[in-house]
Amino acid sequence: MKILLAGGGSGGSVSPLLAVANKIKTQHPKVHFLLVGTNSGPEKNMAEGQNLEFAAITAVKLRRYFSWTNFLSPFLFLGAFYQSYKILKSYKPDCVFGAGSFVQVPIIWAAWFLKIPIIIHQQDVVLSLANKLCQLVASKITVTFPESQANFSSSLGIFYRKNPDKIMVTGNPFREQLTNGDKQKATSHFKLKTNFPTLLVLGGGTGAEFLNRLIIDCLPNLTKTVQIIHSTGQGKGEKTSRENYHGVEFLNETDLADAYAAADMVLSRAGLSVITELAHLKKLSIIVPMPNSHQEINGLYLISKQAAIVIPQHKITANNFTGLIRKLVFAQEAKIELEEGIGKLMPKNATQKIAETIIKLAEK
Repeated sequence: MKILLAGGGSGGSVSPLLAVANKIKTQHPKVHFLLVGTNSGPEKNMAEGQNLEFAAITAVKLRRYFSWTNFLSPFLFLGAFYQSYKILKSYKPDCVFGAGSFVQVPIIWAAWFLKIPIIIHQQDVVLSLANKLCQLVASKITVTFPESQANFSSSLGIFYRKNPDKIMVTGNPFREQLTNGDKQKATSHFKLKTNFPTLLVLGGGTGAEFLNRLIIDCLPNLTKTVQIIHSTGQGKGEKTSRENYHGVEFLNETDLADAYAAADMVLSRAGLSVITELAHLKKLSIIVPMPNSHQEINGLYLISKQAAIVIPQHKITANNFTGLIRKLVFAQEAKIELEEGIGKLMPKNATQKIAETIIKLAEK
């Protein structure tokens, strides 16, 4: 059995694919996977870390706002469709699985053309443009939140036949290997102090420039309160040598698991993949959503569940962030409440549900 995973451009769209692939491999060791993504994102490194075969196609990023590059998109899409068609004809997968990345669109339409079963997963509450463009040809749609169901059932109006059996609420997949982190290994690898609080900063596989600048601006005072493991993103590492600061451009799965194990608190964007990880690991979380994006809706959802400290980007400065971290170091009751709140956020069997759905489609 062969399964093609379609996603890339960011680690957030690839993490659920890898989580499901790992779950399937534990139950069906002979299943083979191919991850198709871009050459510019972190997905190739992520695939290699999981010993998965990787192939790249031209990235066709679809924008909801006016941009001159949108006029080139149809031509780029045709090229990406042809590349996808060739990969699918050669690989001959039994099923294609995507999780909302713009990379998946030409792959999924080429798969439909070749009559290959398709499953797409909607991570965020707000429907992604990529999934909106793929919903008509998908054999099955899984969603993290019940609120997302209505988006799929009404988005194509009179041209869309409502089929509730096609959409399934599952929760979001989680890479279970991240629960295997070793705090002692992290202490040695990142040269941490054993008696000092640890802040883990995650900007995703491509990094978050605002978070990177924020941490660098905070370093003189922040490192007096906590030690920092900072994942900057590929090509965005700072040449900063300071006590209690440990910068790294990319964390593979093993290093990320160890970093989570060592972290007393985590600073992150509001992508659903990292929120899912924080929820399963019950981490005290400070979330700064990307402005003017679906992440702001994710942030509001976290606030409604009392699951994290959510701060709009325009309201955060080096001074008030440093002050917040100092307060959190000593606010044990608040820490416990937030950890419990985020721990209740996600169903724990999402990965298994989606894995079973893919296997059933592939076997047909």
